[in-house]
Amino acid sequence: MAQRQTGADWTVELDDGVMVWEFLSGMELSAFEAEAYRVYEELLANNAVDGMVTVVKLDDPFTEDVFSLWEKSAQRADEAGVERWAVVAEGIKSISLRGKISVGSIETYATEDRADALEWVRG
Repeated sequence: MAQRQTGADWTVELDDGVMVWEFLSGMELSAFEAEAYRVYEELLANNAVDGMVTVVKLDDPFTEDVFSLWEKSAQRADEAGVERWAVVAEGIKSISLRGKISVGSIETYATEDRADALEWVRG
């Protein structure tokens, strides 16, 4: 059975071992740290998660603080046994995430298409 949670500028759904996050335009880093990351930790701690899809619809360019948080999230996912992580973002955001985040043993994939990401993660 799928689980779904939402915040002011984000949603997450966990279904059949795949966690799908969507970060909406206007989301602030502080909102992720205060609210969404806590939910992320709870889902990883209480569920078997094999793969993740992160849909990024943020307008602002990524800062070093954002990259640091992405890396922290990747390390936590690796510790929890996540095997695949796809990022859905447009253009330069997709490229910049792929090149700057250390993800341990997690296989990563960047695309501009959500359906493509889900298909890849489910392998």
